[in-house]
Amino acid sequence: MFFLTILSEALLYLCFALLAGTFILRWVPANSKPPVKVSISIQLVATMGIAVLSFIPLIQLVTHLAKLDGLGSAFENILLSFRVGNAWLFTFIICIVLAFYITLFGEDKRKVSIIGEMILLFLLTIGVAWSSHAGSMQGVYGIGIHALHLIAVSAWAGVLLVVSWFSRQTTSWLPFLKWFHLTAIICFLLIVLSGILLTNVTTAETDYKDALLVSYGQGLLLKLLFVMPLTLFALINGFWMKHRLKRESSFNPKPWVRAEFLIITIIFILTGIFNEQSPPMNIDNLIAHSGYAPILNLFYQGTLEGISVSFIFTEVSIIFGILALSCLGGSLVLFKMKQHVALSFLASVLFVLMAYFAMIQSIAVN
Repeated sequence: MFFLTILSEALLYLCFALLAGTFILRWVPANSKPPVKVSISIQLVATMGIAVLSFIPLIQLVTHLAKLDGLGSAFENILLSFRVGNAWLFTFIICIVLAFYITLFGEDKRKVSIIGEMILLFLLTIGVAWSSHAGSMQGVYGIGIHALHLIAVSAWAGVLLVVSWFSRQTTSWLPFLKWFHLTAIICFLLIVLSGILLTNVTTAETDYKDALLVSYGQGLLLKLLFVMPLTLFALINGFWMKHRLKRESSFNPKPWVRAEFLIITIIFILTGIFNEQSPPMNIDNLIAHSGYAPILNLFYQGTLEGISVSFIFTEVSIIFGILALSCLGGSLVLFKMKQHVALSFLASVLFVLMAYFAMIQSIAVN
C-alpha cells in the first residue's frame, strides 16, 4: 500500500502537469510554440486520473473504518466528517465539471474557454492542497502555499511535458524559448518561495538538520539535491540552447527538454515518498515512535543515538563533495561537447549520489 500511494502521488502530479501544460500552450499563439496536439481523450484521462489518484491515500482509512461500521457507513463518515474526505469530495465534483467542460470546449481556441479550464484546474489544486500536511496544520494559509507550490510546479513541468512528448516538429522552438524561459524562472522562484514556506510549516520547532534523522528529512534532502541538476538543465535549455539552435538549425532540443522533465518526475516521486512520512514536528517523539530513517541506517557509519545533528567535514566527505561538483560540471561540459543527453543525465544522477554521500559522511548524531 505504501508503494501504491507513492506511485499514485507521482502520477497525480503528472496529471496536473499534463492539464496545466495543455491549457497554457492552447493560450500561446501558434507562431510562439512547437506544433502540439493533446487529444481530448488524454485530457479526460488526466482529469479522471486526478479524481482516482487523489482517493488512493484514503483507502487505508476506509478499510479501517469499514471493519467497525461497514463499507457504506465508512464512506459516508469519511466523506462528510473527515477533512481529507471533504477535500476529496470537492476534488471529485470539480473533476466531473472539468471533464464535461473539456468535452464541450477542449478544442475551442477562444480565450474565455481556456480561462474557464484554468479556473477549474485552480480549484482542483485547492482540493488537493486542502488534504495536504500544510493544509491540516495551518488551515487556509497552508492550503494557499501548497496550492501555489503545485500551480508553479504544474506550469513548469506541464509545458515541458507537452512540448517534449506531444510535439512532432521542432519548428518555432526559438520563439517558444523566449517566453518559456521567463515563465520557467518565475515558476522556479515561486517553487523556491513556497517550498521554504511549506518546510517552515511541516518542520516547525525542529532544526532543519535534525530532520535528517527521520525519513521525511531524508526525502526532503534528496529532493533538494535533485533541484540542483534540474536548475542546470533549466539553464542549458533556457540560455545555451538558444545559441546552439541559432548555430545549428537542424539540432533537436527535445531530448534535453525530456531530460529536464525526467528530473522533475524523479522529484515528484521523492515528494510522494516523504509526503507519506510523518512531518518532524517533534523529533524525539517521532524517533521514539517510528525510529530513525532506514536509509540512514544503510549509509551512516556512526552510532545512531541521539536527536540532534551537527556537521563535521572529514576528508571522505570533502572528496565526495569534490566528486559531486565535478559530476555537476560534467553535465554542462557534455552539452558543450555535443555528447548524448543520456551522459549528462547520468552525470546529474551521479552528482546527487556523491552529494548525498558527502552529506551523510559529514553528520554526527548527538
